[in-house]
Amino acid sequence: MAQATKTTGAENIRWNLTDLFKSPTDPAIEETLADALKRAQAFEARYKGKVASLPPKEFAAMMRELEDDEELATKPEVYAYLLHSQNTEDSAAGRVLTRVREAAAERGRHGVFFTLELAQISNEQAAHLYADPDAAPYRHMVEEARKFRPHQLSEPEERVLTDFSPVGNAAWNRLFEELCARIRVELDGEPQPLEEALVRLREPDRNVRREASAAITTALGQDVRTRAYIYNVILGEKAIDDRLRHFPTWISSRNLANETSDEAVQALVEAVTGRYDVCIRYYRVKKRLLDVGDLHEWDRYAPVGEVARSLTWDESKALVLDSYRRFSPRAGELVEDFFTHAWIDAPVVAGKAGGAYCMPVTPRHHPYVMLNFTGKLRDAAVMAHELGHGLHDRLASKNHIFDFHPPLTLAETASVFGEQLTFDRIMAEEKDPKVRLGMLCQQCEDAFSTVFRQVAFNRYEDACHTLRRNEGELAVEQLGDTFQEKLQAMFGDALILTDEHKVWWSYVGHFLHTPGYVYAYAFGNLLALSVYHRYLEVGPSFVDKYLDFLAAGGSTRPDELVRKLGMDITDPGFWDAGLKILDGMVTEVERLA
Repeated sequence: MAQATKTTGAENIRWNLTDLFKSPTDPAIEETLADALKRAQAFEARYKGKVASLPPKEFAAMMRELEDDEELATKPEVYAYLLHSQNTEDSAAGRVLTRVREAAAERGRHGVFFTLELAQISNEQAAHLYADPDAAPYRHMVEEARKFRPHQLSEPEERVLTDFSPVGNAAWNRLFEELCARIRVELDGEPQPLEEALVRLREPDRNVRREASAAITTALGQDVRTRAYIYNVILGEKAIDDRLRHFPTWISSRNLANETSDEAVQALVEAVTGRYDVCIRYYRVKKRLLDVGDLHEWDRYAPVGEVARSLTWDESKALVLDSYRRFSPRAGELVEDFFTHAWIDAPVVAGKAGGAYCMPVTPRHHPYVMLNFTGKLRDAAVMAHELGHGLHDRLASKNHIFDFHPPLTLAETASVFGEQLTFDRIMAEEKDPKVRLGMLCQQCEDAFSTVFRQVAFNRYEDACHTLRRNEGELAVEQLGDTFQEKLQAMFGDALILTDEHKVWWSYVGHFLHTPGYVYAYAFGNLLALSVYHRYLEVGPSFVDKYLDFLAAGGSTRPDELVRKLGMDITDPGFWDAGLKILDGMVTEVERLA
C-alpha cells in the first residue's frame, strides 16, 4: 500500500514506547494487569461500605493508595492505544488493545462501589474533609462525584455495565477506527491514505482539489453503510444509557463531565450560530478573490495567495519551538523535550490512524504526541496545537492523578494559544501584503473550522441523537441529508456544498468515541482567542499567570479558573467578545482584499 508521496524529513520521527513496555508481548504487561487487579480487589475489601464516612486522615490515605493504583493501571491502557494508533492493521497491537480493555473492565468492577459511595458523601462529611489539610486536595474530585449522584444506578447494575463495556462502545469504536484507517483514495493511479488525500484539498490548483474531493467521496462511500450501522448502534446505546441514568437530554452527561451546564452550552451554540454571518462574509470575499464562479466544498481551504508552500520537519520544528521560546523560555524547554526524547510519532504511513492528538498518561509520566506530517505550512500549526496540549499536561503534572487533566471545555485553550503564537511569529516575519492576506485567510479558515464548523457538527449530532430516539435506526441517506443541512447553514449562499459532500460525516471519529465532544472545540477556541488577546493587552506580566492557569489542570472549575485571568465565562456576553475577534479578522481580510 502507498505511503506518503514525498520526503518531508518526518519519516523516521517515531515515538519510543519502551519507557512504557518493550513490546506487545512484553511479560510486564500481564504482570502489571495482574498486579492492578489484585490491588483493586484489595482496595474493595478494605474500603467498601466505608468511603462516605471515613475520617479525614483515613480518607486521604485511601485516596493516596488509589492514586498509586491508577498510576499502575493506566500505563498498559495507554500503551495499547498508542501502539494500535501507530498501526491499526497490526494484529498484535489489536490483541493487546482488546486484552487491556477486558482487564480494565475486570478491574473496574471492583471499583464500582467507590464511585457510588463517593457520591453519597453528605454535606456535613464533606465539610469535615475539606477542613483537613490532607483530605482537602481531593475536594474537587469529591464535588464532581457528588454532582452525578442523581444519575447513578445500583451497584449490581453498574457492575453489569462495567462487565459488558469491552464489547460495547469501545469495541464499536475500534472497528470504526480500523475501517477508517483502511480507507484508500485512488489518486494518480495509486491508493493513498485518507490523510494524504485530504491534504490535496489545500492545493492551489482547483482541478487537483476537485479530483481529490471526488476521489475522497468515492472512497468514503465504499463502506459507508457499515460505518453508518456502527454510528446507529452507538446512538442507540447512548439513548439507553441516558434513559437509565435519567439525563434530561442527549448532551447533559457530557456537559456535566465538562463541568458546565446545559444552559451555558446552549448559550454558546446560540451565540455561534447567530454569527454565521461572519463565516458567510468571509467566503463571499474568498469567492471574489479566487474568481472561479461558485465555491464548493473543494474550495473551502483553497489557498489565497502564496501560502501553500512546503515546510520540512526541521523547519516546522524550528518555527514552533522558537514561537514557544519567545513567549516563555520555560514553556520552550518543556516543549523541546518532546523532540529530544522521542515522544512524537510523525510520518504518514499505511495503517496509521488519521488525524493528530496528544495522549496524556499520568502526572509522573510524560505525554505522547501523534501527528500525520505531510510537509505543509498547516502542519506547523497542527504541531504547535498538539504540543500546546503537551505543555498543558506537563505543567499540570504537579496535581494528583484525579485533578491532572482539564475538562474538555479547557482542554483546547493551550493548544489554540500555541497555534496563535506560531501564526503571529509567521506574520511578524512576512512583509509581502499578498502573502499576509493569504496567511490571514488561512487563520480565518482554521478558526472557522474550530468554531463555526464544530458547532455545525454539534447541530448535526443533536439532530442525529434526537432522530434516533424518535424514529429509530437512521438510514445512510438520512444521515447524509442531515449532515448537509447543518453544514450548509454556516456557509449560506457563499459556498454551496454538493451532493458528494453528504457522505463526509462518516470519518469523523468524535461523533462516535465521545458524543457531544465537538462543541468543546468552539468553547476552547473562543476562550483561547480571548486569553491570547488578554496576553497582548497585558504583556509579559501575563505569562506567569497563564502558565499558572495551565498548571491548575483539572483541579478547579473552569469558570473559577478563567476568572483568575480577569475574564468571566458565565457572562452571556463573553462569547460575543470572542466572536467579535473573528469578526475583526474578517474585516481585516475585507480591507486587505
